[in-house]
Amino acid sequence: MCGIYGFTQNGLKQPEAETLLQRMGQMLRHRGPDGEGAHLDDDIALGHRRLKIIDLESGDQPMHDWLGRYVISFNGEIYNFKELRQQFEQRGFRFRTRSDTEAILAAYHFMGKRCVESLQGMFAFALWDKAEKKLLLARDRLGKKPLYYFHQGERLVFASEMKAILSAPNVPREIDFEALNHYLTFGYIPAPLTIFKHIRKLQAAQSLTFFDGTVSFEDYWALPEPENGVLKSEEELVEELEALLASAVDLRLISEVPLGAFLSGGTDSSAIVAMMAKLNQQPVRTFTIDFSEEGFSEVDDARRVASHCGVEYNVLKVSTDAINTLPKLVWHFDEPFGDASAIPTYYVSQLAREHVTVILSGDGGDELFAGYRSYMQKDQYSTIKRLPRSLRRRLLAPIAHALPIQARARNFLKYAAYATSDDGPQALGIYPYIKEDIVTRSIRRELSAFDATSLRRTILAALKSTDKLTRLQYVDAKLYLPEDILMKVDRMSMAHSLETRAPLLDYRLVEFATRLPVHFKMRDSMTKYLLKKLLLKYLPPETLVKKKQGFAVPINRWFQQQLNGYTAEVLLDQRCRQRGYFNLAVVQKVLQHHATGRRDYSEWIWLLLNLELWFQTFVDPATRKI
Repeated sequence: MCGIYGFTQNGLKQPEAETLLQRMGQMLRHRGPDGEGAHLDDDIALGHRRLKIIDLESGDQPMHDWLGRYVISFNGEIYNFKELRQQFEQRGFRFRTRSDTEAILAAYHFMGKRCVESLQGMFAFALWDKAEKKLLLARDRLGKKPLYYFHQGERLVFASEMKAILSAPNVPREIDFEALNHYLTFGYIPAPLTIFKHIRKLQAAQSLTFFDGTVSFEDYWALPEPENGVLKSEEELVEELEALLASAVDLRLISEVPLGAFLSGGTDSSAIVAMMAKLNQQPVRTFTIDFSEEGFSEVDDARRVASHCGVEYNVLKVSTDAINTLPKLVWHFDEPFGDASAIPTYYVSQLAREHVTVILSGDGGDELFAGYRSYMQKDQYSTIKRLPRSLRRRLLAPIAHALPIQARARNFLKYAAYATSDDGPQALGIYPYIKEDIVTRSIRRELSAFDATSLRRTILAALKSTDKLTRLQYVDAKLYLPEDILMKVDRMSMAHSLETRAPLLDYRLVEFATRLPVHFKMRDSMTKYLLKKLLLKYLPPETLVKKKQGFAVPINRWFQQQLNGYTAEVLLDQRCRQRGYFNLAVVQKVLQHHATGRRDYSEWIWLLLNLELWFQTFVDPATRKI
């Protein structure tokens, strides 16, 4: 796991290029504290910050192939690199290291940009062809590793995190209101957008070729659809799932440094821990976060699993003092990010890094095997949806808009007015009124040019299946998983120089799960049906029937009590007033209603708090850090 960065030279003198490369590398030091490398020539500058995991002695980057034609800066892990090495050695490629990085160079030597199709793992890389003067950027199938770029004429600047690009000269910081519209609707910003209009994210399963000042894109993989024809029996499918899960976990145990696992006590992380305990000859170390507030602790669940599987158990209790880390979280995310579970992810990563360098997580299980509560609610309001949408919008929307912000009927009326038959309960966004009530009139006009739900509709238009559960899962796998879950895990773990691996997102396992007919994912009231059938032989029965809790954070109580003054200080600050994004009279009312318990506005407050701190960190000239 590392940080990559670089730029096309564009006539920069050598000292200027070296200084810029060093500055970009300093921005990413947390991603790779074990070493720094650079390649500079007349055409390209490539930089690399290294976190040593495999081939500790000879795996430094940027790395050249044995002929000296190609040079690469790579972030991630290629789990099938030994098989690739054997395959390409037989075809005449000379390997000089034991590193998985060199397997990419070999694959590119024989396959060109199609090399990404042979890679099994998580990755983002930049590969320069000296002979053709062509740069290839690529990102893994599910979007586990991030990659940003800024393109302007002959100039291309790229990096694992946006802050490194912002450290380059003359990169505009113009706000992208389409991206802001997404953030204020869903709490995250989907690729290729970023909060800045002139910086973009490479999308998952996509490559970018830069040649002669132009960029071109290619998608190299897509999620398959369910197969509803003749299938194997349930017993055969359980057996196949077990083999795939075992293989996925086993591959991710490859490491020359200590490794462990996150353990929440839920189905997914417990499945990974159980399989690690079966496969690993060394004792497995697990790490759990605890909260003092009732209803938010999963310690008992995690301890039960740890005892059942015979693994080492470590726990850290998080308190309201955690809010002091919020400026750090804002810094590491680069963009506004509205998921409060970033807090426990940050702290469990901090705990794990005290003991290990590599961690395995259960990310992806909910999206693949249908574990979210929203999937159970997919038929909610189905009766009212039978009315024509135009009629519902004409009758119900005016009522919803007329109600005060604290009225509990507003969410229902809004959803009933605008939802389509495809829409689950959160399809219109989890913050449906912020854009109407909290932002100022001028910002509302800017946002009104964009429809945050249009991206969702575009994704669904490419899907043949009409099954509602399949369509909900597909959208989550394309949007929520890479842009929220995986973004959160990457940034919070790398903030502590911790590599996180997600066995459930092994693309072979992903393809198996997405092809399953829906009755193997959700049956009656049981979510993750097939996965739980398998796990009956590995986990305590209580783990498989416990109510889903998620990585919840007691921000409701925090903002109501100890942190009420802090939120008011930030959100009603003079800088916030002068910026003109928020209607501060409404913000004040939201804070008052939340403090008195009139209504829970904790998610709104968290969203606004992150946005305001982001402005102070990355935009305001007097306070920005870069």
